[in-house]
Amino acid sequence: MALANYANLKAEISGLDSFSHRDDFDDSVDDFILLAETEMYSNSDVSLRVKEMNATETSATSSSLRTQALPTGFLEPRRFDLTVSSERRTIKYITPEAMYIRSGTGLPTCYTVTTQFEYDIIPDDTYVTNIIHYAKATALSDANTTNAILTNYPNVYLYGCLWAAFQWAENDENILKYRALFLSAIRGANLATRTGTMGVSTQRRNRRRNP
Repeated sequence: MALANYANLKAEISGLDSFSHRDDFDDSVDDFILLAETEMYSNSDVSLRVKEMNATETSATSSSLRTQALPTGFLEPRRFDLTVSSERRTIKYITPEAMYIRSGTGLPTCYTVTTQFEYDIIPDDTYVTNIIHYAKATALSDANTTNAILTNYPNVYLYGCLWAAFQWAENDENILKYRALFLSAIRGANLATRTGTMGVSTQRRNRRRNP
């Protein structure tokens, strides 16, 4: 079965209920999908970071607060620009532990991420922010039947759901098997993004060398 949408994925997972002798398997399939989505973005071994997750948020600082809300689905920053006198200036990311908070107000030079963005100083004006970041794909549901991850990397969803299902069934052998396949699928997706990006860069360098 092609995993083209949410219904296909649910049907594929539901077809495995023969391994369980419980009658509530089908009621748990949505939980398996949710667990797979949670784990693919933030597990301790490798997290999904592919080009389809690139997002840009344009917002603005407050002239009275040192903080700013995170974009919807935010996972991690890639670049953070402030627009100052019509010029974009990139400010530096600092870990929360290393952030030095300056007193008074001024132009932020760095930021950190906790449950929100936090600047090193209260902005002295309202600056437009341009935030390039990784964001989660919209979760699968009856209302949102597909997303870029399912379309381009269906094995990530499939193996993640199987890992979650076998955890639920307490099937230790298959937990390990499908965990390994799940992580391998994530690594493969990440590699495809890195290889594609590096390939473009290499071609550009070669063109410059050989006009």
